[in-house]
Amino acid sequence: MKAFLKKHLGMIIILAAFLLFVIGWLLIWGRVGKQMTQAAYRSVYETFSFDGAHYVQCDLQTAQAYLPDTDAVTEALCGEQLGELSFPSETGTVTCPLYACKALQDAGKKNAIVLLKQQDGIRTYELTGFQYLDKQTSIWAVCASYGIGYPDDIESVTVRDQDGSLLETITDKQTLSAFFDKLLKLGEDIGQEGIAQAYYDAYTEKFGKTDQVWLEDGTVKAENDTVYQEAMEYWTQDMRLVTIVLKNGLQLRDCIYAPVPGTFSVYGDYKITEPFFS
Repeated sequence: MKAFLKKHLGMIIILAAFLLFVIGWLLIWGRVGKQMTQAAYRSVYETFSFDGAHYVQCDLQTAQAYLPDTDAVTEALCGEQLGELSFPSETGTVTCPLYACKALQDAGKKNAIVLLKQQDGIRTYELTGFQYLDKQTSIWAVCASYGIGYPDDIESVTVRDQDGSLLETITDKQTLSAFFDKLLKLGEDIGQEGIAQAYYDAYTEKFGKTDQVWLEDGTVKAENDTVYQEAMEYWTQDMRLVTIVLKNGLQLRDCIYAPVPGTFSVYGDYKITEPFFS
């Protein structure tokens, strides 16, 4: 036996090292695989659709845009139970109750914020859209879905620069009425190809037609990153982030107003017919 071990010691060491490597590899990838599986199950909680509306999980800061007096997400925020949602988990299907936000409900406002109750706590979700608007739509359909029928339905319009710094908050009734009129004139959603065309037209109007920038398959293409970055700096001049706060509790947050290409993204993408802001 000793002679055998001595004769084949090198091979035994190699096999032992290989075996340790395989075991280590299995342990590591077993752990990684488990973490990936757990992450996949956690991700199913990030978004859901309920009663024709789309919701996305949000943090406390986002919830405070609707609930400025709230400093923590607790069960005390839960109002009427709206229903139940089922999610896959490692142990099988998990059913969680969904609640309206009590503060909004008591104020007679819509479910802009809802809460999902789990064993480990409460998750907060923001309404971000409606299934009715998933296909190409119009500004009139957006307004109808969000309950914007008259200027008085708008509580305020907040305007920020592209870095998020506050520029103005519009609450004056006359100014809000003018905003509403311009909003309705946006018309039909121009879609991705329309947006690309608007950006391309703005570029060629400023710099002329060139081989460095062109339209291809409904997308603006550039010769290189430097050219594209220079074009982007031009397109985003005076860009604004606009939040429309409605009296019914809903908000159209961070809509993109881009005066250089003349587009306004309010759930969909639209061509500006006249300037909204000076």
